[in-house]
Amino acid sequence: MNIDEVKRTIREGSLAAKEAKKILVEVGTEAAEAEQLARLTVHDSEDDDAQAGLKILEDFGREVDLTVRRIDAAIEHADAYLATLG
Repeated sequence: MNIDEVKRTIREGSLAAKEAKKILVEVGTEAAEAEQLARLTVHDSEDDDAQAGLKILEDFGREVDLTVRRIDAAIEHADAYLATLG
């Protein structure tokens, strides 16, 4: 693989990461809306299953945020490596 092929592969990876981030942010937004609706629905419930469901939705939102940060970091590192390659 020559340097131009390496650069092209890194750029394609960055583009794929940006697309993944876009999709993940959309999914995260929908999950946050679902969490809000669920909280309104079971606001006074002490049912263990209801509380477990809310916890799952809350944890999902946190994982989305962490994954978006990881994607951003990967893109940033790829861009820095491309700059180093010239």
